[in-house]
Amino acid sequence: MDERDDPRGDVQELSDFELAVYETVAEIDVEGRAADFETIERLMEAPEEDLWAALGHLVSVNHLHSTPEGYVLGPHDWDA
Repeated sequence: MDERDDPRGDVQELSDFELAVYETVAEIDVEGRAADFETIERLMEAPEEDLWAALGHLVSVNHLHSTPEGYVLGPHDWDA
């Protein structure tokens, strides 16, 4: 089974910061692009270690996927 088919973690378990990181990636992904770390860091203006922790958690609960180009949304039930 492809990891993109795995169910997502519960959105209620995400912190406000993690939700903000997710929304930042979603805005870029809607444009058809992957969100590279440098862009996320510039847009979020947050400490690097906090961003890495949030991105790692979002990937681990299947809200985001890490690709060679950057981060993209995991499975979702809404259309852009």
